[in-house]
Amino acid sequence: MKNFGLTLSAATMLFLACGNPANEKKEKIDTIDSSVVVETPLDQQVPFAVANNYFIKNNVSDDKNGVHKIENQADFDAIFAPAATMGDNGMPTAIDFSKEYVIAIISKTSDLNPQIDQITLKQDGTNLLLDYKETVGEKQSYSIRPAAVLIVDKQYQGDINVRSHEAL
Repeated sequence: MKNFGLTLSAATMLFLACGNPANEKKEKIDTIDSSVVVETPLDQQVPFAVANNYFIKNNVSDDKNGVHKIENQADFDAIFAPAATMGDNGMPTAIDFSKEYVIAIISKTSDLNPQIDQITLKQDGTNLLLDYKETVGEKQSYSIRPAAVLIVDKQYQGDINVRSHEAL
């Protein structure tokens, strides 16, 4: 009888805990009307996708290093070119400039295996806060000019404030 009482108590607690709204997974899929600008609270994460298989054109000068908001295909094509490769994921990521824009992070050319990572994008009132880390590694026999191409939905607008960290 004692075991039955313990089992009943445990089952009741489990039932109540599972029904607690705080324990529910909150997944919500909304359809987004790109003509509406959504007001977001301070420091809300802004979703973005990283575009793959693009490179910076050789004729792009060093004065383009930094962060750029690119809102149309012509401006994007002036800086980047597609770099298709073999394999399943070899095609460049598609960008629909009617619904999205690009935030491009372009760093200086280096032979020290440069990388841009730990990227976060937040809505900070009427501005966007872009935070990222630039790292360098081992010396290579060639130089590259690293870039990160972020695809952002047009509902998230604002001037871009940048906070970058260089780590050796």
